[in-house]
Parts: sequence; structure tokens; C-alpha cells
Amino acid sequence: MLRPTRLALLHALQLLFAIALVLRAGQVQLWQRGTWQARAEAQQFRRVDLAAPRGDIFDERGTPLAQTRDAVRISVAPREFAHPDSVGAALVALGVPRAAVLKALDRGHAWVTLPGLYPTHRARAVTAMRGVYADAVLERVYTQRDATRRVVGNVDASGAAVDGLELALDSVLRGNDGRALGERSARGGASAGAHDTTLAPRTGDVVVLTINQELQEIAQRALDSAVAKSGSTGGDLVVLDPEDGEIRAMASRRLDPRSAGSPVLSEPFEPGSTLKPLVAATLLGLGRARPEDRVNTEHGKWVTTGRTITDEHPAAVLTLRDVIRLSSNIGIAKFSARLSPHEEFSALRDFGFGMPTGVPFPSEAAGTLRAPATWTAQSPASLAMGYEIAVTPLQLAAAYVPLANGGDLLEPALVKEIRSSDGTVRYRHARRVVRHVVDTAVAATVRGMMVDVVTSGTSTLAAMRNFTVAGKTGTSRRATVGGHKGYAAGHYTASFVALFPANHPQYVMLVKLDDPKGEYFGGKAAAPVTKIVLEAALASRDASLDRTALVKAESLAPVVPAVADAPETAAVAALAPGDVRVDSVPAVFALPDHGRAAGAARSARTVPVVRGLPVRAAVLALHRAGFHVTVANVVGSASGTVPAAGTLAPGGALVRVESAP
Repeated sequence: MLRPTRLALLHALQLLFAIALVLRAGQVQLWQRGTWQARAEAQQFRRVDLAAPRGDIFDERGTPLAQTRDAVRISVAPREFAHPDSVGAALVALGVPRAAVLKALDRGHAWVTLPGLYPTHRARAVTAMRGVYADAVLERVYTQRDATRRVVGNVDASGAAVDGLELALDSVLRGNDGRALGERSARGGASAGAHDTTLAPRTGDVVVLTINQELQEIAQRALDSAVAKSGSTGGDLVVLDPEDGEIRAMASRRLDPRSAGSPVLSEPFEPGSTLKPLVAATLLGLGRARPEDRVNTEHGKWVTTGRTITDEHPAAVLTLRDVIRLSSNIGIAKFSARLSPHEEFSALRDFGFGMPTGVPFPSEAAGTLRAPATWTAQSPASLAMGYEIAVTPLQLAAAYVPLANGGDLLEPALVKEIRSSDGTVRYRHARRVVRHVVDTAVAATVRGMMVDVVTSGTSTLAAMRNFTVAGKTGTSRRATVGGHKGYAAGHYTASFVALFPANHPQYVMLVKLDDPKGEYFGGKAAAPVTKIVLEAALASRDASLDRTALVKAESLAPVVPAVADAPETAAVAALAPGDVRVDSVPAVFALPDHGRAAGAARSARTVPVVRGLPVRAAVLALHRAGFHVTVANVVGSASGTVPAAGTLAPGGALVRVESAP
């Protein structure tokens, strides 16, 4: 047996070493190439990430709601100060808290980072001092007003979106980060080189909302006051423009501090009687009822399908118009029986219930609208009264838009425009019709019924002196909590929907109060909030109201059909001047022109004195002065008017005659 010599062993070892060297070289150059290249670049180059400024957010008139500004985070090395007193004075002038300033001047600390961020331009004097160091950052700054904060949302300390539109539109607002790459010197510092490159960050897009900041603040203050005054656990208020579907205000208040987001879109509730005008519109549209059709309302108490339905305003017989005016549960239940379950379900679905509106906002709820296959015998009447259905405040307001604009259900919009940082328009909202729900004539007729609600029905506290408001109240029982079925005794949701002005509405407004204490009816608790918001909006210089259009709207014939077509009117017309009887159903008079100039109705004029005049004489005097007149429960002579005598009002405005027993 041959034994290897020492030389052979040495050659074998050298061969193995060479093979290992080749394998290692292959591993480094082929498999680990990226790792070593990155380490080499890290030693040779300096890479700095450049954060992209987040896009600004504005309201519809260009008022900034959220902006990004350059800021610095300041750190100090107290032992390096040449003039500590000067540094301390400069920090105080910058607004640094006193406790932080004292800590910064303590030479016992080698390094102190000051709390907060400071605008770059204001901090220049401080950062130029010896021993003061600054790190450039981007700071998100929000409007000083809190009214829009729930809608706009927030970002955290790292700039990440947390909630609201900041989160919903994060991909649009955040932009693209950049980077800077430069060669290092032999000592590791910066050095100008041929390989220096910079990829500039792309600023996020600018977002313009449909929200009007002025109206939003008016709405928020009115809602906050109403919640506090009524002892409610919370409330919501939303204002829509019925011509284009844009959301002008979206306010919420919850006593629970853990509440976040926007309950206007995320918290459904049972709407109660605010659904009745939509049922009436369906009946009229299908030809199943006319405004003056009557039903037996059982003197306010009716037992059907194993339950008792009651009315707050008992009556023996009511027309469909009065069912809406007095919010009769019995009346709407009987009228709704003229619809098949499929027709009733389809109508509510067509008004937008049971599906999200599509507004770009986190956690929008779809609400609840069950298919007829799951209904019980009580469901048709319950739905007509606004129960067994859950809607968000935005859905309910959007459902009234067709009544305001002549029949079109519109997709609500919260974003008006998106622009790139160079001004290029990437998106602009355009009116989008979801479907045509009711005919124009039907919408006008239902608005007329809603005018009756405000002038002589369940929501007279929403009436205004110089403008006509159409509205509908809702007072629904609140479901029990904790998984128990049924409704909690003494707990209600008060709501009110308003169209302003009644002719050619510019606002659709919903006010909702959760569980008010004391006065809980929608007409008493929620309706007055509408009036407060409208009066403040009229007084404001910028609340998205076209004042020229307002005057024209009030100058046109009212949306209420002339009473000459109604049975009650014939009785009134037959009365002699001395007669004192007027039917309990309010009558709106639109008498012949008697030769008035065509332009007279459009100018403002003074409401005349009619106190002491017989009803017919008072109606004629007001008409000749250029007004339309409503008469409700007048017995004897007139005691006055609303608006009061001497008030300056637009021609064609609706004037209510008060009774003198």
C-alpha cells in the first residue's frame, strides 16, 4: 500500500484551499453581491430620506382646514452654551415651556430634547446659537376651530393618518417621499461628488371639501347648545345642498369621550315619523292617494294586527295632508296599506335606505332595510311609521333631496376637488343622479304638506318670520340596550328634517337629538335648532346661501296647492264677511291678482294691520298687500299675524293669521 508523501499532502491542502477560495469568492460576488454592495454604498455615500409634505385640506370657499408646514425639533447641549442667559431668553420667546427651559439650562444634563415642534422661520434665531441643534420635520397644523376636526380627522406624531378624511384620503394626501444620495469624504463627512443624486419628494394632492367652515361652525355650536340644554346624550346635524348633493355641514356631539369618527355616517337609528312624507310621496306617485283623500283615524286609538297604534293629536277623520301635518300614526298606517309589501320596500330602497351612500369616509354604515320575505304582519305599518328600519342621519337627509330638487336622488359628496401641487385638477365633483324617485309635481305637493307642518302642525317652532320653511318632525322610541328586545320606556330620539326655503330649497337639514330629557318631541326639541341655524346662516357673510335666489324663491307662488281645489276651501269661500266659521284644516289662500303689477310681488313690503278684521276681510287685505295667507283654527276675528304687522317681508311670503276667540 502506497502512502502519500508529505509533498502530496501539501499539494492536496493547497488544492482544497484554492477550491474553498474560489467558492467563497463566488459566494461573495454572486450570492452576497447585493449585501456587500449596500455596505460599500453605505460607507461611500450618505443617503437621506426626504419626507413628502402632506397635501393641504380646504373648505369649499378655500379656508384652510389642515396644512403641512416646515418645523424643527430642538435639542440642546447645555455644557456647550457660550451665553446661557441669551439661550434661555430666546427659548422663552419661542414659546418653550418654562420647566423645559430650566432643564435646558441645567449644565448637569449633557443633552436635552425640548418638547414640541416649532416653526422653522420662528426658530432660526435659537438654532443659530452655539449648543442648540435642530432636526427638520414636517408638522401637520389644523384649523383653530374644533367644528371640523371630527370630519377632517388627525395624523399621529409620525405623520400616519389616524381617522377621518385624513385616513380615508391618505393615498391622495400623503404624496411620495424622496431621497438624497451624496458621496462621503475620507473622514465620513459630506463631499461634493460626481455621483450625488437627489429624488425630490412629491407633495401630496390638495383636497377641497364641500364643507362650508362657517356653516359647519354655526351647526356645531347650535348642536352643542341643544345637547346641553335638552340633556341629550348626543346629537347630529347635517346640511346638504339639494342641487348637487354636496354636504355643507356635518356636525356631531357625543357625551361619551370615547366617541370618534362621524356618527352622521356611522350610527343608524330608527327615524320615526320623518319617514311619513316619503311614504306619502310614494302613494301620490303611484296614484294610490290624493292629498285630500280621507281615512278614519279612530279618534286617536286603533287596535290592529295584535297591537294598539295611537296618535298624539286624536281626530276622527284626517286627509293625507293632515296626516302629515299632525303626524298621525293611524293615518299613515292606513294609507300605507294601499301599497303592497314589495311596493313599500322598493320605495324605501329607491330613496336610498339599506345601502351606503358612497361618501369617502371610514366606517360608513349601510343601515337596515329588511326584504319583505322577512316581514311580519305588523311590518308594513311599522315601516310607514319609521320603525323596523335603521338609517344614518346622512341617509335620511339624502332621502329628502328628491323632494327638494324635483325628484332626483343624488349621490352625496364630501370632496369637491382634488388638485396636484402644481394646480392640475385631478378630480372635480359633478352632480351624480342615482335615480329619479318622484315626479316634480309630487315633490312640490309633498313640500306643500311639509309647509303645513311648520305653519300649523307639529313643528311651528321652526317657522321663520320672512321665509317659508318646509319640515317634518320625528319622535321615535329608542331600543333597549344589552341585547334585550323592545323599547326602553321614557327614552326617545327627537328629529326634524327641514327644506329651506320651501320654494327652490338651498338646504336640506336634519337635526337629531339622542334621548333628550324633559321635552322630547321632535317639534319641541329638534325643530328650534333648525331655526337657530338658519337665522345664523342668514346673518353670516359666508354660509353658502344665494340671497338673490332666496328673495326670488319667496316671491314665487307657494308650493302649497291653492285651497280652491280642496273641500275646506269651498266652505271658506262661501262665507260672508261676518261669518266666523273656518274648518280646522289650515287653508292657504292664493287669490286673484286684482290688477297688481307683475313686478310687485318680488319687492319687499310691510305686513298690514288686520287685527280686529273678520277672517275674509283679513285674508283679502293681506293678499292685496302682496302676500299669501294661511288660516288655521280661526274663530271670530283676526288677532294678529305671523310675521307681525309692520314687519318688512318679501312679496309673496306666507303670512299666518292668528285667531281671536
